[in-house]
Amino acid sequence: MEDQEKQERKLSKAEIERTERFAKLSSELEGQGYEKRNLTVSTAAANIAGIGLGFLFALPVIAVYFILGKWNGYEPTAAGFLIAAPSFILSIVVHELLHGSGWILFTKGKFKSIAFGVVWEALMPYCTCKEALRKSQYIFGLLLPCIVLGYIPGMIACISGNGILLGYSVLMIVSAGGDLMVMLLILKSKLKGDVLFVDHPTEIGLAAFVKENV
Repeated sequence: MEDQEKQERKLSKAEIERTERFAKLSSELEGQGYEKRNLTVSTAAANIAGIGLGFLFALPVIAVYFILGKWNGYEPTAAGFLIAAPSFILSIVVHELLHGSGWILFTKGKFKSIAFGVVWEALMPYCTCKEALRKSQYIFGLLLPCIVLGYIPGMIACISGNGILLGYSVLMIVSAGGDLMVMLLILKSKLKGDVLFVDHPTEIGLAAFVKENV
């Protein structure tokens, strides 16, 4: 399915460069005894599963908010809604910056190992890491936006009773549904041995490089 989608659209210049860099890194790792295993999903599956997972992971925040009964003491204002719209747009960019900020802590090349861009067909910004990372390192950068933009505002909303902040929190967690799906791909793979993870250059997900006999 992924190969068919790849053939149906023309790769951008950035995707071509990432593909070439990915091929070079794959060759180097395979030369060191690693075996490549793709952990990717189709765009359609990612959209459906991502939204579903996002709502599932947002349910605890919603539940705590309503269990505490905070909604009785807060009335939304027009000013609050006016602030919410641009905040969401800005948060899309911050989301990707947080990915990079998390991964950069573990890369040898630091800023040079992180790339940002935009998929113009979908008006969607993205962040990708050029280096191979360990599982904990990759997941840290992967989930950082969900924690900072989603769960932390959700905790504040539960304490303060701010309904708009609760809505923002839920929206940010749902927006991180694709990241949560990739996390589950990693965890469900149950790979053992010496394992490195690399962002896939053109598909949703990543590639795992496994050296079992270590």
